[in-house]
Amino acid sequence: MGTLSMLKKRPLTVLVVEDDDELRDILHAEFELEGLTVLTATDGSEAVTTVRRLKPDLILMDIMMPVMSGIEATEILKGDEETRHIPIVMLTAAGNKEDIVKGLEVGAIDYITKPFFMPELKARLRAILQHKIMYDELKKIQDTLIKNERLRTMSALTEAVQGSVNEPLTLILGRIHLLRRKEGVISKDDLRTLENAANKIKDIINHLGIMECLYPTPLLGESDFVDLPFLN
Repeated sequence: MGTLSMLKKRPLTVLVVEDDDELRDILHAEFELEGLTVLTATDGSEAVTTVRRLKPDLILMDIMMPVMSGIEATEILKGDEETRHIPIVMLTAAGNKEDIVKGLEVGAIDYITKPFFMPELKARLRAILQHKIMYDELKKIQDTLIKNERLRTMSALTEAVQGSVNEPLTLILGRIHLLRRKEGVISKDDLRTLENAANKIKDIINHLGIMECLYPTPLLGESDFVDLPFLN
């Protein structure tokens, strides 16, 4: 089986969060041999800062650490929209079942007990990274689809607005032309017609502003049909 770095063309990054200097150095060296880019942190607080700044592909996090535990850090990262998708594997002492359960409950994808068998650890990380790569590719495709849907939606919206605005505008311009021929004599009916047409345009513009606030990003799969009742 290939090295971890062969899973993807771009360099993969792993963050090792471990307060034991010796173990952290061992993991750093082993993962570098696999062709990975390795980041390190000594506690949960440092890990949260590093993850938010550098967005690694995977996090290997010890549970029991000073300043902030791995469980606390995992809960923070999984509660953040920008980092919740990053897989976290917990490192824990054998027999510490309660912490294992807590770690999984707050969002860890897997756990490894110490002492661990290095080939097994690498095999687990390889499987997790493969899933992360698939997630990234699907996310990229989804983002492209959403962008295309937004363009289609805006195109349909523009066409609908043009059709609806043109009618009252044509009416206004026509009445203005007639008024000019009447040498400035404006009847109440003419005023009412112009006012209604202007209000129609105003309503359309106001509704467009409301739609922009409510739907800044179209939902995937829900923008094939554009319902614009205010244009009727």
